[in-house]
Order: sequence, then C-alpha cells, then structure tokens
Amino acid sequence: MINRDTILELNEIAGKISISIYMSTNRSEPEAGQDSLRFKNILKDLRNELSEKGVDDKNIDELLSEADSLLNESEFWRYNDEGLALFITEDFFRYYRLPFKTDERILIDNHFLVTPLIRMMTLEGTFCILSVSQKNVRLLKCTSETVEEIELEEAPSNMEEFRKFDVYQKSVQQHSGENRGGAIFHGHGGGDDDTKVVEEYLRNIENEVTSILRKKEDPLILAGVDKAVAHYRKGNHYHRLMDEAIIENPDLLNNKELKDKGWELIQSYFLKGMYDDLERLGNASETDRYSGDLHEIIEASYFGKVDTLFIPTGKAVWGNYKAEENQFSMMDSENGGYKRDLLNAAAIYTLKKGGNVYSLKETEVPATSGLAAIFRYA
Repeated sequence: MINRDTILELNEIAGKISISIYMSTNRSEPEAGQDSLRFKNILKDLRNELSEKGVDDKNIDELLSEADSLLNESEFWRYNDEGLALFITEDFFRYYRLPFKTDERILIDNHFLVTPLIRMMTLEGTFCILSVSQKNVRLLKCTSETVEEIELEEAPSNMEEFRKFDVYQKSVQQHSGENRGGAIFHGHGGGDDDTKVVEEYLRNIENEVTSILRKKEDPLILAGVDKAVAHYRKGNHYHRLMDEAIIENPDLLNNKELKDKGWELIQSYFLKGMYDDLERLGNASETDRYSGDLHEIIEASYFGKVDTLFIPTGKAVWGNYKAEENQFSMMDSENGGYKRDLLNAAAIYTLKKGGNVYSLKETEVPATSGLAAIFRYA
C-alpha cells in the first residue's frame, strides 16, 4: 500500500536524473496483451527525450535496463491492476501497480512525479470484511479501491463442511436434525437447537478470523443476515469489530460489491482527518492563513509554512520556481525550456516539512482553481 512514507522515501531516493512513468493497464485479455506494446512505445519516447537532454546512449541503456527487461516478462503483464507507476534513477528501480486508471505521463527531472500517488495516501488504510452465510464464508482484505480474499485454513468454509467437524458431531448427538441452523441464515429466528448449532459454527469461524486480524489490526465489518451478525457479535473477541455491518444475504454479492458496500460504511472512519481539514479550510478562507494562489503556495511550501495543501487530481501546472532568487513563472504546457510540474513541487515541499496533502477533484475543493492551502501562521 502506498502511503506517506512511500512518497517521502521516493523523494529521498531521487537523483540527478529521476524518471517517472505512469500508464493505465488492463486486467483482462485481450486488452492486457497490448500493455507491454504500449510500454515499449513509452520507453522509445523516453529514450528520445533522454537523448534530447544530452544523455548518451550508453547511460540511457544503463538507466532503462530493468525497464527494458519487463518487456519480455509475460508473467509481469499477466497480473495487471488498473495502472502502473515506475520510478528510475541510475541506481534505483521500483514499480507500483495502481488500483485506478491514470493518464500516461513521463517526467524526467531531479525529483519524481508523486502527485498521482497522493490520492492513495488520501485514502490509505485497509479494512476487512467477514461475510458469513450457510453456504459460504469469506474474509476479505480491502482498501477503497482493491479487494483480495484471505484464505481461512482452519475455519469451516460453509455449514456443510462444519457438519463434518468432530465438534459438530458432538452437538449432533445432543440435537436432533442434520440441518440445524439453516433457519437463522434464511432470516428466521430458529429454535434453541438452531441457535446453539449456529453459535458453534460461528465460534469456529471467529477463532481463526480473530487470530488473523490481531496480527493486522484492521477494522472488521461483518456481512450477513441480521440474526447471523448478531450471533457472531455475541462470541466476538476482536477489539476492532465495527458497529456498522452489511445486513443482507452476502451470497448475492461478489467480492467487489461487498468491498464497495463496506467502503460506504467505513470511509468516514478513514477520511475523518480530511473532512476535518476541509472544515478548517472553510473556516480559514476569509483569513490570512488561506491561499489559492500558486505562487504564494509554492513559496510558502518551500519554507515550511503550509500546514495543509489541497491539489486537483490529474492536473499539472508547468513552470519554474527558484527559491533562492524568488523567481516564479508559469507556461501553458510542458514543452519548451520548462519541465517542472509546480503542483508536484508544492506537494513534495509540503510533505517534506510535515504538512498534509490531499488530492481531490476540483469540484470537491472550496476554491475556484481546485488548489488551496492552509498556512501554519499568517
């Protein structure tokens, strides 16, 4: 998971020649098969750009050797996510698979392009969903954008499997009927025998789930019919079980649908800091601690004056800023003598000085430009 530390580390690693590559990728065939070809074309453009900057062919080959090697690794392109980011210097190479589509971008500078990653920092945090029904048990690890299933090795995967356990065989001797417990999972109350069987079934699940999550410390959301969720809560020993739950038959939902419903319930938990900062921004908008002016913001961020910065997602502002001479200029595009994204520079300066940075759609920030900052002092 990309977080604040990831971005700060990239900033520390950046060298004299720092290359950033962003591209969208595809999860499914046949589109995924075209990704390596698109990457090949990106590397071709990158070579030309490096050559125009005066880098000789030998150094270009050395810089791009690891990136070139990916072209022949079919396994690498088989496990795509929605996007890909690569960072390269003379002695560093790293890539991240991104859970969202991104514009194709190349940047060669003395620092990396990190603004496309800010949205992952904004939404950083993982949570888990435990889906329980008579037919299926799923433990899912989720972020706002991704979901993956965690394998349960000891817990029963469904009620039928549970009936084969020794612990269940003992309860069968005491309670007549092979299909005990089904009524509760169909939304009915069930008798005492049903309740005892379901509680034993859920207790077996809870034991392993709690054992796994105590190592992760992720908040847990339950998904199931009302009665099943209530019975699970009675036997729960995990301290980060959320009060909110997905109350419906989870068998009708795939993993992504469960993740989306879980995120709706928990996003305020993760985004509380951002919502608080947006409120502070509104309160500061009529004071000297607020600014929506890029020149003022980038200068303040360089000198550690920015407490909180909001930048528009997917936008770049090209120009130049020389702090020593207090020179600031902008241009309409990245072509020409300039090659610096000023929003990226402001974000890096702010993070380095301990400030917060959020990437939001322009319409989500209470500023006409989508750019706004709260200063530490007026």
